[in-house]
Amino acid sequence: MAAHSSPADRPEGELRRVAPSPTAPPPGFVHDVYERTWHIERPREHVWAWLCDPATFTDGQIPPWRVEFLTNDAGQTGFEPGVYNAHVGPFMSFSGVLGDIEPERYRDLQYFYGSYALSHALFRPTRLQFWVDDHPAGGTTLHLKLDTFVRARAQGTWRRLMGVFWKRFGSWCERAIPNNWLR
Repeated sequence: MAAHSSPADRPEGELRRVAPSPTAPPPGFVHDVYERTWHIERPREHVWAWLCDPATFTDGQIPPWRVEFLTNDAGQTGFEPGVYNAHVGPFMSFSGVLGDIEPERYRDLQYFYGSYALSHALFRPTRLQFWVDDHPAGGTTLHLKLDTFVRARAQGTWRRLMGVFWKRFGSWCERAIPNNWLR
């Protein structure tokens, strides 16, 4: 009869610290960079507060789609470096970790390998970054940059989809922030 070992007799390997996603696209994919800029007629600190409020992304979720924030090593949640973030639902899974955050200026979300839109065989987002700046005419400039590994033959489709998806983001922001110019 074989002796059974206890869990203490089975040492575990060390957890690896790796980049969330490879830096180069796999064969058959290209690195696509989608960028969009909006002029939001609201103060920068208000735009930043909206952009970094988990409720912006969790309130009004329609099942089965869901956005989750899990604590970082320091026990923080929300938009803090190292917080795990997942946007999941049918035909999509965007899971990642928040990277550098510079208050009222810059926010970075780095997606893990395995994140996808529609199919892992087509669209693999790797990074989502936002910048906010004062707009020369007043209000705020909000700039987005989305890096994605895209199946080469589907790049045009991806660009059209992103144009539709992100088109109203700036107006959602502006509508969500009260305009106090009448006061």
